[in-house]
Amino acid sequence: MKLIVTVDTEADNQWDYHGTVSLENLSRLPRFQALCERFGFVATYLLASEVLQDREAVRRLRRWQDEGRAEVGAHLEPWTTPPLMALEKDNPGLQIFPSALPAPWFERKLQTLTEGIAMCFASPPRSFRAARWGFSAPMVGALCRQGYRVDCSVTPKTSWAAERGDSVSDGPDYRRAPATPYRLSGRDVCLPGDSGLWEAPMTVLYTGPMAREGSKAARRFSLLPESAGKRLLDRVVFRTKWLRISPASRRGDWRAIHRAALRSGMEVLEFMIHSSELAPGTSPLTPSRSEAEGVFRRLEEMFGDFRALGVEGCTLSALANGQKGPGDRVQGSGKKIDQAVQLEGEGGTQAEA
Repeated sequence: MKLIVTVDTEADNQWDYHGTVSLENLSRLPRFQALCERFGFVATYLLASEVLQDREAVRRLRRWQDEGRAEVGAHLEPWTTPPLMALEKDNPGLQIFPSALPAPWFERKLQTLTEGIAMCFASPPRSFRAARWGFSAPMVGALCRQGYRVDCSVTPKTSWAAERGDSVSDGPDYRRAPATPYRLSGRDVCLPGDSGLWEAPMTVLYTGPMAREGSKAARRFSLLPESAGKRLLDRVVFRTKWLRISPASRRGDWRAIHRAALRSGMEVLEFMIHSSELAPGTSPLTPSRSEAEGVFRRLEEMFGDFRALGVEGCTLSALANGQKGPGDRVQGSGKKIDQAVQLEGEGGTQAEA
């Protein structure tokens, strides 16, 4: 089994952005990098445009990438990525889903970010994640045209449709998306297709002992509207878990995710963290030093447990590079991607096949 470690590498307190940027959290990246290397994992740092302003952070990240110790990709935040639309200029705190941008504006921002990273790192990024998980089918073609090979914006079992927040439209609905890597369709990002872009979805699994990924019951549960009844059923039966670190995380969480992945024949897990969670006072999840230290303590436990379970590291690009077509193998894997997708879709509708 492979573990992809992804870091949304961005400014401090992006949840409270009002036009000014600070980058204090980037000073904690060397400690995080050392922890990854200690356990044999290779992080993929997905850079927001403002990170390119920090010369020291860029120098470190470039050295790590040049030495094969890390990968650098792109993380597009519309509110900090030029050019800004008039609406964004007039409302600095407006955090638009990338999927809500007019197509020409998304492509212009993507080009700016891609060229900026290429200039700083002497090679263009090949991996991508949209801010706020805001990904859509029209973005697939733009990413392909800019040379990207893999996206990691999809969060299976999750709908962001009610999460408009500071955006101008609702967020995407990923409840029908596979939990395993798949080649994206240019029509619907929840469906496997034949575009030139692969999807490495965030690991969100049902960990209950009676719940199985891809079963009819699991799919029907995913599509239920949010309610108190659904939350109760989830606590008792399905036990949805994200491969994330939070103040509520327990050591048994990632072991439960590993068991669920084995039970479902999955061979790839993906972990995600914001760089701002690594430092005190730069994220609402780590308001003090004790919370930030707790993040590193949980990371050490999680990485250690995964290594003890025989899990190996993998970057986003390495995953995509091992996949030349729908029937090709995941790099370093003994099973085919389409077989994993088929496992995910057993008993599904024609649209999911």
